[in-house]
Formats: sequence, structure tokens, C-alpha cells
Amino acid sequence: MAFPEHSALVIIDMQKAFVKPGAALCIHGAAVTVAAVARLAAAARQQQVPVIWVCRSYAPDGSNMEPPRWRDLVARGYGASGVLAPGSRGINSEELAEGLSMEPGDYRLVKPRYSAFFHTELEALLQRLGVRTLVISGTTVPNCIRSTAYDALSLDLETIVPGDTVSSISDDIQEANLRDMARAGVIICQSDVLIQKGKEEKWMK
Repeated sequence: MAFPEHSALVIIDMQKAFVKPGAALCIHGAAVTVAAVARLAAAARQQQVPVIWVCRSYAPDGSNMEPPRWRDLVARGYGASGVLAPGSRGINSEELAEGLSMEPGDYRLVKPRYSAFFHTELEALLQRLGVRTLVISGTTVPNCIRSTAYDALSLDLETIVPGDTVSSISDDIQEANLRDMARAGVIICQSDVLIQKGKEEKWMK
């Protein structure tokens, strides 16, 4: 199989501050998904599937950050360091993790909260592109991936999460959340299913 017809790939929060070991917001397991995410993005482009990078970008004073996250960063001594600040560089920056890059024709959206749909132009973009199936990868599963997937289901989008391209703070949390999403109707698969080019089988009726 391959990417379904009329699909798009959304890649969430694969930025240095979340992925790089030792970063302020590092997620366990995120770094090991980079290669799979990169392969998935390359396959999407080859199959003419839109690639949409959904990222975080925070004011250094925390004024546009979730209050619990700001309080946590301040308590750990990061409050004045500009984690995910616009234009930042280095371990706690908004830059994409090493091994990932935006390519010509990709899209970038900044989200203020967990869901990639919340106060962003994602829904309008997907409608303009004629998307009916959303493939979601990135970090983290219980927060950004799950909330985005449930919003996609609520918008009547077929929703796919390749399990080897997403990450959580622990394996147990990852497995439990993937099971819950599957029960809700999200298709959980491996990225190879989307990367393969044979189109004899159909994802949806």
C-alpha cells in the first residue's frame, strides 16, 4: 500500500527542544523516531502528499505558553532562557531536530496548544487541499498527537498514526494511548505501510 488518496502528512513538534537529549522539554524516545519521520516525509513528497510541519514558538516571557508549562520551566530554571523562542538556535530552540528539514512545497504552522487544529489554519488548509485522510506523526502521543487525532476524527477525517514515528515519555504511556486511539477509530500502523508504493490494496472503501 501507500499513502491513501487525498491525504496529508502532519508532523508535530519535532523540534530540538523536544527531541534533543538534555533539552528542556525532551521527550523520551523522540530522538529515535527522527529517521522514521524523515523517511515518511520523503515518501509523502515522492507520492505528492502535502507535508505540514506543526511547531511551537514561545515568547521568551512565556506570555503565549500554557501556564503549567511556564511554571514548570521557571521552577527548573529555564524561565528566562527563551525555550522555543522565535528564531532561536541550539538545544532548546524551535529549530527542527537534526535529520529533519522543511523542503520547498512543505507547509509550516505554529500551534499555541496541544492540538494542531487549535487556533491554527490547519482545518482551512486541509479543506483547500482537498484532504480526506490525515496522517499524524511527531511528539508527544498522549498530548499533541492524541488531541490532534481526536480533532481530526471530529472533523470526519480518516486518521492514521504510524506508531514508529511518534513518541511519549515512556513506553507504557505510548502503548496505552495508541490502544485508546485505535479503539476510538484511529488507524495505527507502521510507517512502512505508507512508504510502500504498491497501490493494489485500498485503505478505505
